[in-house]
Amino acid sequence: MAVIRTALQDWRRYVVGSFTQLLANPVIGRELRVRVRLGRGYLLQAVYLAFMILIVALAYDWVVSNEDNLRNPFQMQMALKGFYYTVLGTLISLIVLIAPALTANAITLERERKTIDLLLATPLTARHLLTGKLMASFAFVVLLLALTLPVNAVSVLLGGVSFGDLLRAYLIVASSTLVLCGIALFTSAYARNSTMAVLWSYLRVGAFLLLSSVLFALQSSMGWFLGGGGAGGGVGANLYFPALLLNPFSALIAADTEVNLIRWRLPSWLVGVVLCLLFTRLLLTSAARKVGLYDKDVMPSLRRQLLVLLPGYVMLTAIPLLNAAPLVGVGARGVDPALAGALILLCVSPFLVLAGWIAPFGKDDDKECPNDGVFRLSKMFTAAPSGALPFLMTLWILLLSAFLLSLYWTGTLAAFDITLWEFTIATVVYFTGMWSLFWAIGRCCSVLLNGSSLVGARALTLVTITTLITLPIILQLLFFMDYVNSPAMSIWIFTPLYEAFTDFGNPANSAKLFGWGSAMLLLSVLLGMFTRKRDHSRVAV
Repeated sequence: MAVIRTALQDWRRYVVGSFTQLLANPVIGRELRVRVRLGRGYLLQAVYLAFMILIVALAYDWVVSNEDNLRNPFQMQMALKGFYYTVLGTLISLIVLIAPALTANAITLERERKTIDLLLATPLTARHLLTGKLMASFAFVVLLLALTLPVNAVSVLLGGVSFGDLLRAYLIVASSTLVLCGIALFTSAYARNSTMAVLWSYLRVGAFLLLSSVLFALQSSMGWFLGGGGAGGGVGANLYFPALLLNPFSALIAADTEVNLIRWRLPSWLVGVVLCLLFTRLLLTSAARKVGLYDKDVMPSLRRQLLVLLPGYVMLTAIPLLNAAPLVGVGARGVDPALAGALILLCVSPFLVLAGWIAPFGKDDDKECPNDGVFRLSKMFTAAPSGALPFLMTLWILLLSAFLLSLYWTGTLAAFDITLWEFTIATVVYFTGMWSLFWAIGRCCSVLLNGSSLVGARALTLVTITTLITLPIILQLLFFMDYVNSPAMSIWIFTPLYEAFTDFGNPANSAKLFGWGSAMLLLSVLLGMFTRKRDHSRVAV
């Protein structure tokens, strides 16, 4: 009973603390007063609103100046929809340009003005500081959105969109903009000065938007694949990739769609709000580790969030796709290779990136990080080098469990035959060997640098993994013309996976995939033994 009472008290403090971060946070009030006092804020609003009015006037003139639109009601309706998409797309583009600048120098300016030392003398925690900075910037974004609501209401008056769809689109834009502000705030926490913070904020936001825009193409291809004629909206239309909602431009196609989760059909805007809040919290937790301010160690919280978010992401990615087009019974051989490949890569790629990021270790500013071994289960939720492997193993098991649950709940698992099981087992071994190899490379790079720099170890790991992936392609383009029997492509790490998907059902390809996975696992073990031996020899001397 005492344990239960203590747990309930901890949760009560957590819930109360979450509300106080918003309702009784002095940083929010201070930041809002500063923005109101500065004249450049009003100038930005005026220029922003004037530009939106200009776009609306030009788009409206284009619609009414076309005589064909006036004669054909259907063509007129399409033109009005184009008018709505033009205005909303312009709005999103402006918000994407403005949002990162609002929080890119939030922390670096505190350091440059030497006010961070004053904050250290207060009971203010990193969570209060970061939440206050983020919410003040987000409030300014909401103000910009509210200013253009009457302008966008012209689309409602003309009949290009309903008012409900417009509000849902605004909600998706606002929630996804919160993610962009979180990325910029995370960058500000780790940047050395304001100039680099702004530069890296826009680079990271741009890379985030570019990578997530791939889901737009996949959404469109799924629409054509299922005979829907594209990825457009329409009431009740399915959104097959909910992670797309982290991108503000998803409001153009997702405002009137739904996410199909077996027996429930959830509105996309609701799923988007939840995803954006969870992802933003992950970004704030990561930034809090750098800011400090007498706060407790946030690494356990950060890793617990990953243990929840990544399996949830896998299920949220797999279930809508499997409900729409089950893997079994789609292709000529019982499985559609393109759909299976997209599904597996979408579920596994974030984990592979995480494995290369968590594995390196080293000194981070003034924080020592000695090499304490390869595997210690008790260190799983800490930043110790020995905790990386058990954490990755636990997360990998949870990801596989989430994927199998998705197959079971959608009825796909019951239709598996021996060929599919062979392919599934080979694929699991293959990706297990791949992330183990990424972990071993990260650990080896850290040991080679003697744990002197965490940033240097991660950079060297990134360069090594990138070289491993791209070098065969470069050699192929430079020295070989035959893609079928090329020695360069035969050693490419993704060749077995490509052959398994292009010639699905061939037992030889599944065996080759299994062999590559086993070889990468063996190489990972050897690299792990090498780093342990190097560590022991250094201590002995």
